Amino acid sequence: MRTMAVLATALLAVACKPAQKAEAPAPDANASAMNYAMEVAALPKQARDAVFFRAIRDAGLPCQTIVSSNPMPGAPAPSVVWRAQCEDKAYHLIQIQPSGSAVVTSRTTP
Repeated sequence: MRTMAVLATALLAVACKPAQKAEAPAPDANASAMNYAMEVAALPKQARDAVFFRAIRDAGLPCQTIVSSNPMPGAPAPSVVWRAQCEDKAYHLIQIQPSGSAVVTSRTTP
């Protein structure tokens, strides 16, 4: 009986077509033209604050809630700089790069 099971498995394996070589998808031409800094600026306040919260937490900084956020005037052209305040009254500068990365700068407490 075992011989039949092994033989049936071997026949099924031989009958299968070989795996097709998968080709990598072509890069999206529009992806490089997307400016994530402008996308974040266009988000509703609650969604934008969620982006800032995630950036602050990913930077390893304590923050439970964003209580306010405002764009900084005079920010360099391709990136947008925002100032976010957490519930603990700490302020963080968040610079959103066109590539989508966020740079968080915070004051150290004495």
